[in-house]
Amino acid sequence: MKKRKVGVITFSDGRDFVHNDLIEMNKGFQDRLVKALEATGEVEVVTASDIVWKPSLAKKAGKELMKAEVEATIFNYAIWCWPHLSVIASLYAPGPFLTYGQINPSYPGMVGQLAAAGALEQVGIMPERVWGNPEDSDVIERVMHFLRAASAAARLKGERYGMFGGRPMGMYTATANGDQWLKEFGVDVEQIDQYELVV
Repeated sequence: MKKRKVGVITFSDGRDFVHNDLIEMNKGFQDRLVKALEATGEVEVVTASDIVWKPSLAKKAGKELMKAEVEATIFNYAIWCWPHLSVIASLYAPGPFLTYGQINPSYPGMVGQLAAAGALEQVGIMPERVWGNPEDSDVIERVMHFLRAASAAARLKGERYGMFGGRPMGMYTATANGDQWLKEFGVDVEQIDQYELVV
């Protein structure tokens, strides 16, 4: 089975002196998440090249994941972060998005996660939310549940569904609504006349 390609962007405090003081700790939390994801054997992780603490890095991180063609993006929070950075990254990084908050009692990472998720929702992006230690099997299974669904949806994009004939016996429920399938799944519905089977 082809591994799911997942992006991880870790966010930080927007004040440079705070970011610089906490960068190694923040990287440690990111490494723990990556290790837990890779241990599932299902995921290929692509991390942004920088911990994001300013708008230019949010844009850069999102573009890196876009270029890598990840199937979903995890926004990782272990300390307080500035919520608008997640919104900026979401403009470029491939969705769907999971906001992941790690347990770090000394720093308000959960508050950062909740504020970022709220900011995303405010602009119309509905992220999934998971909170806990990546070493906890229940927590990582919740993350994987999201990633499996996100990956399946991403892999449908650009596919074509061939449909022979029209409504069978006049049933609306037995046909694929082309515009809805394209909007919801990115799947093109190709109508093929049943007489083409005869010819």
